[in-house]
Amino acid sequence: MTEELTSTHPVLNKVPGITLLFWLTKLISTGLGESVSDFSSQIFGQQNGNLGELFTVAWSLGLFAIFLTLQFRSDRYRPVYYWSSVALLAVFGTFSADTFKSITGLHYMETTLIFGVLMVISFAAWYLTTHDLSIHHITTAKKEGFYWLTVAFSFMLGTAAGDWFATARVGGYNVDPTGLGLGFLNTGLILGAVFVALIAYRVVMKPQQNSVAEITTFWLAYILTRPVGASFADYFGYNFHNGFLGNQGMSVIWIVLFAICLGVTIVRHSQTVKLSAHVN
Repeated sequence: MTEELTSTHPVLNKVPGITLLFWLTKLISTGLGESVSDFSSQIFGQQNGNLGELFTVAWSLGLFAIFLTLQFRSDRYRPVYYWSSVALLAVFGTFSADTFKSITGLHYMETTLIFGVLMVISFAAWYLTTHDLSIHHITTAKKEGFYWLTVAFSFMLGTAAGDWFATARVGGYNVDPTGLGLGFLNTGLILGAVFVALIAYRVVMKPQQNSVAEITTFWLAYILTRPVGASFADYFGYNFHNGFLGNQGMSVIWIVLFAICLGVTIVRHSQTVKLSAHVN
């Protein structure tokens, strides 16, 4: 792939437009990632939990590498490549944040701060290298690289923050001295309300494209999709009617919803491409 647009090998925009369908698909992808990762670990970890997690990381990371490679090699935005990469990142993203916490022995509040700092560093490197933080015009390999690096950190930050909000300081199987103890449902509702407020601001106020407000609200909302989607996935998988749905039931529900959103996205994108070609 060439670095800049050229007349012989044009590199068109590599990311989707920021619409309500985009946010809905993003939320569903995070719920899917949480339920599928837990279900996969349970299936393949019946004899050994660590082996189950290792297998889940292996298949999800392998597929992520394949789809992300296809995404980078494509000369334009392809919904299947982009959203498959996002969904698979959601599957193993949880383990990345949890493994870091486990290895370092840090608490959720501390890992949340660390991943937040890493996102800021990613933004700084992105801007210093490309002099552009646009989330609408990812048209070079460098910009795309920084975009996906920031996306990865957003998943880790969202995972750590969600666990920090939900985890209790005492009692239960997973405790943390810094945990806020809100539980899955309350965490999903509170952070979900913040997410909705950010989207409402973007829709109503329509901040200027690529302005500080526009870029900041985008990434704040993007980060929040992780703990919101994962919190509801865990609540309905573990707590709702004593875990009646379970991770298996929730995995099926999320996959169906994701397939519907992806299907609608593909159709709309195809229509847009045809219309553009007709106009040109």
